[in-house]
Amino acid sequence: MPVYININTVSEFVCLFVSLICLYKDKDPVWRALIFFLLVTCAVEVAGIHLRKELHRPNFMLYNIFLIVECFIQSYFFYHLIKVYKDKAMVLVIWIVLFLLCYFTELYKNHLGGFVFQTSSLMSVMLVLAGVYFNYLVLKDERFKRLSTDASFWWVSGTLCFYFGSTACNIFFEYLVHDKTPAISHSVRYIVFNILNIVLYLNWSYAFICRYRQRISSSSSD
Repeated sequence: MPVYININTVSEFVCLFVSLICLYKDKDPVWRALIFFLLVTCAVEVAGIHLRKELHRPNFMLYNIFLIVECFIQSYFFYHLIKVYKDKAMVLVIWIVLFLLCYFTELYKNHLGGFVFQTSSLMSVMLVLAGVYFNYLVLKDERFKRLSTDASFWWVSGTLCFYFGSTACNIFFEYLVHDKTPAISHSVRYIVFNILNIVLYLNWSYAFICRYRQRISSSSSD
């Protein structure tokens, strides 16, 4: 069992637990879909560890398949948030088509023999742009919004930090994956991604708590 317990799995399962408590009765199905996404994320993480450390087999195809789920849910959730200000349905469709085209092209070039690294990097860049655009719309909006308790803002903040950091890691991949920190038998890239995961799931957990408080306050005022 200890092999399955690390910073990533603990942060993911804690966030899943918070989402179950806070979003289970949410009236918005798009927010509730994040429970499914986190459940799949946790399952993939555990299965990936099992394949790599217990069965000593490559797990890249598992993460290749998961990338599609990740892209669809993250992209649609951004669309769901952004359409409050501007409806960008056509942009979403174009992006999904572009993603699938790049995804299957890279799979073909790799002969199904590796992770779709370039497609993953492209997705990270696009999600960063979506996060920046959402924040621009929030700042441009004249309506007052208390960001300290706004669920959408904290979800986007966590997502933006994670994918911006992962994009930077991808740019310096060759250096970070080989460079080791003193007294720690892991690469800098591994440590950075652990930190990014903590930031991501802390922000998401707080976003879910804000969403729960918003629902409770709305119910009590009705």
